[in-house]
Amino acid sequence: MSNLLTNKVAIVTGAASGIGKSTVERFLSEGARVLAVDREDFTLSELSLTPNNLKIDQGDVRDRNDCIRWVEAALGLFGCLDIVVNSAGISARTLSDDVDFEQKWDEVVSVNLKGTMLMCHSAVPALLQSGGGAIVNLASIMSFVGYDPVMSLSDGFSPYPPSKGGVLQLTRDLALQVASKKIRVNAVCPGFVYTKLTKAVTDSPDIHAALVAKHPIGRLGEPAEIASVITFLASDEASFVTGAAWTVDGGYTAA
Repeated sequence: MSNLLTNKVAIVTGAASGIGKSTVERFLSEGARVLAVDREDFTLSELSLTPNNLKIDQGDVRDRNDCIRWVEAALGLFGCLDIVVNSAGISARTLSDDVDFEQKWDEVVSVNLKGTMLMCHSAVPALLQSGGGAIVNLASIMSFVGYDPVMSLSDGFSPYPPSKGGVLQLTRDLALQVASKKIRVNAVCPGFVYTKLTKAVTDSPDIHAALVAKHPIGRLGEPAEIASVITFLASDEASFVTGAAWTVDGGYTAA
């Protein structure tokens, strides 16, 4: 065990499943103490081998009071805050077809962009109190490119690419403002990964095949592979890395 995060205290949002859950698991294996949060009711009972290092809570990243409460909870439970991972996110595909396109836009942008901002805003004072720390935001390859029309994943008004583009710009701007205060802020930009967020498209054989073809490595990603990069960026091994966008996409954006 490398213990990259020994005695570090982290908040991970979107922790009930997918990349967030894998990040919690990896952080625990690296010696961190984690407050795992999600708007869904969840247990992570399979990770209960380290109950003193893992606490969970339910709330909504769009609610400023929840974000503040989580920071205060981390301080109360573990005494400090060193790391924040903003993994909470949704796409329009996860919403009901009955929802109007404008409502879908507001919902996705609110969770992905506003939620990330509110969590960062709530956490920065606590990170300063700890003498610095690391924020890792989950952006996307869709921060850089649009959906390939061949895959019919967007009509040109999908809120997901703009929301993730906003996360990337938030990351860059915040990184510059807090760099001198020993807080590093980076973005991880995954390609298509097997999670609940992509299930609607990966369950379609034709779309799945088209997606795989877009990744030169010849497959889609697994949540644990994204969590590995998040762990590096959260650790002191990345002490000279800030304001960066790390594409973890099997070559998608290089093609």
